[in-house]
Amino acid sequence: MAAFDEHANAYDSWFLDNQNLLTSELNLVAHFLDKDSSILSVGCGSGLFEMLLAKHHDIHIKDGVEPSKDMAEIAKKRGLNVAISPAETYDFEPNKFDIIMFNGSVSYISDLELCIIVSSL
Repeated sequence: MAAFDEHANAYDSWFLDNQNLLTSELNLVAHFLDKDSSILSVGCGSGLFEMLLAKHHDIHIKDGVEPSKDMAEIAKKRGLNVAISPAETYDFEPNKFDIIMFNGSVSYISDLELCIIVSSL
């Protein structure tokens, strides 16, 4: 997503400047994830949440999908395997992941129903 390409670094800065919100969201997401599951993060952005989930909750997400090449580059530097693709056209591999996480990305996906149907096959 080109809009995020220009603001990739500002995304992390906003969350880091708003620690209460970051911690609250991080704890909420961690509550619903199983650390022994294989997880795909759709709309992983810069990989900030994935990095912090590993650091603070021992939840290691290795794979992500991100349409913004600039955000994906930051996520790759943080250790994620990132496919640069919109969620709507990403080729979800059946039965590869136990959990497909849409953390905050649903408001940016133009055809969410399509993504949910395809990702659940």
